[in-house]
Amino acid sequence: MALTLFAKRHTEKPKPRPEPKRPAAPAFEPAEPLELSADPLRRMLQLERFGTIVARREQYREYPEWRASIDAAVRALDERFALVPEGVAALAQTAGALPGAPETEVEVEAFLIQRHAVTNAAYQCFVDDGGYEDLEYWPRDIWPHIIDFHDQTHQAGPRYWRNGRHNKLLADHPVVGICYFEAAAYARWAGYRLPTEAEWQMAASWRIRSSADVLRRYPWGDALDIRRCNIWASGVGGTVPVTAYESGAAPNGVLQLVGNVWEWTSSDFEMTDDEGHSLIGDTIMKSIRGGAFDTYFPAQATSCFRTGATCLARTHNTGFRCALDLGAARA
Repeated sequence: MALTLFAKRHTEKPKPRPEPKRPAAPAFEPAEPLELSADPLRRMLQLERFGTIVARREQYREYPEWRASIDAAVRALDERFALVPEGVAALAQTAGALPGAPETEVEVEAFLIQRHAVTNAAYQCFVDDGGYEDLEYWPRDIWPHIIDFHDQTHQAGPRYWRNGRHNKLLADHPVVGICYFEAAAYARWAGYRLPTEAEWQMAASWRIRSSADVLRRYPWGDALDIRRCNIWASGVGGTVPVTAYESGAAPNGVLQLVGNVWEWTSSDFEMTDDEGHSLIGDTIMKSIRGGAFDTYFPAQATSCFRTGATCLARTHNTGFRCALDLGAARA
């Protein structure tokens, strides 16, 4: 009998780890076309190009609604962006990031960062304004690749859209399926820029310049709490609206710096293994930060974890948010 029980213990297959409940994919309901004004200033307000309005304010001075439009754009920037104080970001230089491993400390000046990731609805404005056709927003050497930046129906737009439209059921979810160059083009069009990797880390870790010299592992504090973010262990299984998880905000109210989607930065991704060998191949990579809804290992969803993606990658779990220099939001 004892032999039988012993044999049974070794032949039984281990029980699989339970998977979180995954929601069914939402039905696709295309967003309605925008009815845009012929007036340049009104049109830019409709398209939410607030940074561009403020940056180009002098060229519209003769318009009757000039002052009101500038004031509206400045108010919108104030609502959508938050101040990140000056501080320091310590970027690990090796993949293992073991205790005592090399780090590079980067001084970060105060800047503004978007409170939320860019949504499908916001990115739709860029598409509807002909952003993919206007070469002003794209580096010259990328022009031949723009033809590949299409949706499921081969229309210009993010990878998972259809007929150039986003799913209006996901209007307030972060846009995904866009590569680094698409994110950067949107930022230029809107009058913004992408944050550097050091700026992003500063916003998430809140290592502000003070005698305390405190670094937060997560925007909300030092302990992982899956009730404050959307990662694999949270059991959601997909993106959520960019306004969700208010309890996971950074001190300045910026949401979802950890979880929901990885975020593109403007910085090249450079790192070595623990023996000092470069991990970067022939393809240029950009840093992405923060983890996503399907990030399995919690150690990859922190304020300091570093990884990268090839510039042309258009994945289901990578989006972006924009940044602004401190004086750019003033009328």
